[in-house]
Amino acid sequence: MSEGPSTTSVHGGGHFDPAVGAASSPIYRTSTFRFATTDDLLAAARGERPGFYTRHGHPNFAAVEAKFAALHGAEAAVLFASGTAAFAGVIQALVSSGDRIVALADLYGGTRVLLGECARRFGVRVEYVPLAELGRLDRALVGARLLVAEGPTNPMLRVVDVAALAAAAHAAGAALVFDNTFATPVLQRPLALGADLVWESATKALGGHSDLLGGLVAGRAELVERVRTARKVWGAVADPETAWLLERGMKTLVARLARQSETAAALARWLEAHPGVARVWYPGLPSHPDHALARRLLGSGGAVVTFACRGGHAAARALADRVRLVGNAPSLGGVESLLSLPVLTSHAYLTPDERAACGVTDDLVRLSVGLEELADLEADLDQAMGASR
Repeated sequence: MSEGPSTTSVHGGGHFDPAVGAASSPIYRTSTFRFATTDDLLAAARGERPGFYTRHGHPNFAAVEAKFAALHGAEAAVLFASGTAAFAGVIQALVSSGDRIVALADLYGGTRVLLGECARRFGVRVEYVPLAELGRLDRALVGARLLVAEGPTNPMLRVVDVAALAAAAHAAGAALVFDNTFATPVLQRPLALGADLVWESATKALGGHSDLLGGLVAGRAELVERVRTARKVWGAVADPETAWLLERGMKTLVARLARQSETAAALARWLEAHPGVARVWYPGLPSHPDHALARRLLGSGGAVVTFACRGGHAAARALADRVRLVGNAPSLGGVESLLSLPVLTSHAYLTPDERAACGVTDDLVRLSVGLEELADLEADLDQAMGASR
């Protein structure tokens, strides 16, 4: 029987302990595992059961991986110590020196930094294609190993046609690797649209409480196993308690995201009419350049709103300094609302030209909407912008 996303988020991948009947997965606080026989040890080493040595796998990892795979409709998934580690694992598994990677220019700054390191240190060639120049994507993909994309993008919330990107990549013999962090599997399932691998920073909405670091990759079993091998070799493993926290957070993902998206949509409309705001980017608004595509692919605008302050960088910085309820922090996806200035956080390590290619200007504010009351968020932003309604 096919389950809905809310049911899968609660029950998918859960490990029931018959010894005591615990309603939630136990935390297996161990670095290694003992075996009654050598045959048992070898079976665990082959992956026929969870638990061998924690760098290789762990029951708490397995529970999270099964839940993430179920939410994405994937054959398999693998957990890493952070979102960046997850993407690095994909690169380590699928790319060799001399290979070409094509990436959409609109990427999280940390992803671009990692790709830059690959180019400088390991002889990997990287070419960026801005969203405004997708017409040359087919030419750029000739001879490429990977196409790297994300959506909605950080921080401009651009929405991309995953199926069209997958078709272009596959026609050139490349694989599409898609960062789905902002959408989560609740709003978008890239694998069903043709992506080969999907990865997300579990630090954000999947965990949902700003208390852990993690990353997940899902896709076909053969590809995921190659990524899992990279995790074993390079050692970018999470901690059992972190995995347990992540599993717990994922159980409420659907409910949290529904409430946060509803508040974000109302807040985006309020910001669009505010005298202190020059422009708002939110996929749920008709003014967004990808609104029609967002309605078709996402069905919701999501929980992040980006806006430009009237008065430029000084006004954006003053807003960040004056908020009282909203936190000024370089992350997102938690139950508390957080804002950041991308030019100083997510895209700080890019050059001005690279930021311009992503549409990141000095006056931008990225607002991750939490579970607070809408009126309280409006009041806080209003006083921080120095204007009364």
